[in-house]
Amino acid sequence: MDELKFSLEAFEGPLDLLLSLINKNKVSIYDIPIALIFEQYTAHLDEMRAMDMEVAGEFIVMAAELMLIKSRMLLPKSPEAEEEEDPRAALAAALAEYQRIKSKAALLGGLYDVYNGRVAKEPEDIGREIELLPHAPEQLIKAFRRILDRTFEADTRSIAPARTIKNLYSAKVVPVSAKILGLMRMLRRRGECSFDELMLTSKTRSELVAAFMALLELLRVRRVNMEERGGELFFTLSLEKHTGENDLLPSEEVGFNA
Repeated sequence: MDELKFSLEAFEGPLDLLLSLINKNKVSIYDIPIALIFEQYTAHLDEMRAMDMEVAGEFIVMAAELMLIKSRMLLPKSPEAEEEEDPRAALAAALAEYQRIKSKAALLGGLYDVYNGRVAKEPEDIGREIELLPHAPEQLIKAFRRILDRTFEADTRSIAPARTIKNLYSAKVVPVSAKILGLMRMLRRRGECSFDELMLTSKTRSELVAAFMALLELLRVRRVNMEERGGELFFTLSLEKHTGENDLLPSEEVGFNA
């Protein structure tokens, strides 16, 4: 004959066991039939002992508490005494709080299973899109080509091309960051400058390319405003941003010696 096998539920503590018995009997936490619950509670402890399971001290303490509540409820009420507090009130409050915490723990446990291992990224301001004139890119390219074409008209022009390998090798590298600062200082000093005025401050073609890239960077970070008047482009410093000059420098030094 096969041996009988018993399976007991695992409870996290005496309140967990009590809450399970209350749910099985479908009774209210605030109207506990102490005699019935006490009987089932002690029966469960006897089953644990019968299976050589160690009964924790807190379970025994709760059994004593239930016995005390049962005995107090059996005592006759004195007609002369004022309305007495229900002996089950403290136990009901503890069970209600335990039930609330247990439901929250189950909710958090489910969220942990879903979101465990994920890393949240803090939101960041991506900024608004750059607002330029409708045909600004084409106008900038056309204006730059017009300035660049002047470099091939005559070697005596203020912006001379580098024609030989030796000139390219020996030419001074022009960093874009230096041109950014130069354009900003020029605009701060004059208030407003045309595209030609900003570009023709360059002495070589490499400086011209660096100046054009610097202007594009200033437009990208909205540090300058662009306006078209009479077919010409004019630029002023933007009043919306008060970024320092050093904040506009590229993360790496970029220069040209073409």
